[in-house]
Amino acid sequence: MRFLLTAARKDLLRLARDPMSLLVWMGIPVFTGLLLLVVFGGRPATPHGLLLVADEDGTLISGVVSTAFAQGELGKMFLVEKVEQAAGRRRMARGEASALLVVPKGFSEAVLRNQRCQLKVVTNPSQRILPRIVEEVASVLADSAFYVNAIAGDQLRVFAVPPPGGVWTYPDATIAGVSTAFNRLAESLRKYINPPVIKLETGVRKDATPEGPDIPKLFFPSMLSMTVLFFAQGLSGDIWKERNHHTLRRIASTAAPLWQFLAGKLIALASALALAGAAGLACARWLLGLPVPNPVLAALWVVASGAALYLFLTLLQMLAASERAANLLVNFCFFPLAMLGGIFFPFEMMPAGMAALARRLPMAWALMELRSLLADPAQPAHAAFAFAVLGAVCTLLFLLALARLKRGFAE
Repeated sequence: MRFLLTAARKDLLRLARDPMSLLVWMGIPVFTGLLLLVVFGGRPATPHGLLLVADEDGTLISGVVSTAFAQGELGKMFLVEKVEQAAGRRRMARGEASALLVVPKGFSEAVLRNQRCQLKVVTNPSQRILPRIVEEVASVLADSAFYVNAIAGDQLRVFAVPPPGGVWTYPDATIAGVSTAFNRLAESLRKYINPPVIKLETGVRKDATPEGPDIPKLFFPSMLSMTVLFFAQGLSGDIWKERNHHTLRRIASTAAPLWQFLAGKLIALASALALAGAAGLACARWLLGLPVPNPVLAALWVVASGAALYLFLTLLQMLAASERAANLLVNFCFFPLAMLGGIFFPFEMMPAGMAALARRLPMAWALMELRSLLADPAQPAHAAFAFAVLGAVCTLLFLLALARLKRGFAE
């Protein structure tokens, strides 16, 4: 076993002499976590834009239109600025705002008299969400005016005529009559609204799916798997360096068993992957705020899956006739593994047919198991079965790589 430890120490020292490659591979999960944190933040993103309002009517009722965009959740999305229509259109032509809302002159009188009137919305074609919200809110305001007229149109039309005699206020008799009419209207509607005819009960289904994907949670397992893939690809080429420097030939001519040489490489790889996995899981927990219910099992899965991938790529390296051909062969396998394995693109973002095919690939299975360990508390039976399957795969690949190493490649 002394030779096994010596072989592992040799590979660890070689990794230490090339710190830049090691830092790049280990820095992928940390850099990805920082990037996801900057782009998506810790809270759901709220769109924010500028709404220009050209109020040409200048009445109390027309002011309600612009006030509607400054209240509640809409107030968090829009900064409302009143402008002249011509100035607003020039600013919209320069793309300075999300939308321009034009309230025409005579809007208040048209609402009171239940006459035709148009609210004009000029949208910014470079934006999609905020202009659509402005259009929808303007449509709701128009529907509201219709229903208010349908219910209380007779009472409102009293105020469509200016006060008699050129004064600023309406006579007391008019105000009293309108108040009485509204009071009677409210009494007639009381049986519908107090108590309500329709009772709405709300609740949250336990199996309800979220409205949208959690982007950091969706991408992080893929990025951690990409780290594993980079480690396996980068270190699998060492077998050709060992052969070109006649290390394999010297070992084959001694009594040292080749399986300990190959196992030493796996120990060195496992040590590096353990550090990378720990860095990635710390990034998930402390930078992205993602819960990691099974950190130890997740780290072990990163190491075990990396070992299986390393053995597979090392076997491909040894099957090639030259180092150049080996690099081409490994690179040829690298991109399909990453593209179809859910690493570059999560399964949720693939077309349905491609996603169904990708989920049946071994790389995708390893990624989905990592997702499960990062998302839910471990189920001992399922975790034990998954590790047993991965252990069997590693054993088979190790025996195949060892057989190829003994039969010609080490000479």
